[in-house]
Amino acid sequence: MPRAEWKRKYPDEKTWEGPRIATYEDLKAVDYELMILIGELVDCIERMEEVVFFYGNSDRVVAPFVIGLSSDGNPLMRGYQLEGTSRSGKGSGWRVYQIKLIENLEHNGMFFVPENFGFVAEYPWIYKVIGMIKLEEG
Repeated sequence: MPRAEWKRKYPDEKTWEGPRIATYEDLKAVDYELMILIGELVDCIERMEEVVFFYGNSDRVVAPFVIGLSSDGNPLMRGYQLEGTSRSGKGSGWRVYQIKLIENLEHNGMFFVPENFGFVAEYPWIYKVIGMIKLEEG
């Protein structure tokens, strides 16, 4: 269920207003090499292009949906893993990746249709968003 439909747990809890956008101040602490990788991943999101990379113990093929920062400023990518196996043994499905652990990023020349994955843009599962897929309206 999307976060927008969750009930507040506490009377003083803020109402959910959608994704937070990362600011220049948020990004100042991210090192240069990671910013280059973040830029490349954001470009892939805009083109709706799958990416291939080594992460943990295997190669992964992922449809990237969101690039952003954790609450402590760690760059993250949320995507739908199409191929590869995670450390937990899981195959396909939604994952959040630490960008600093992504190795050998490549474009595989394959593109994806975001609507095929059930992505809920109102709650991207990343604390602050740098770039996010744009879904077709209609």
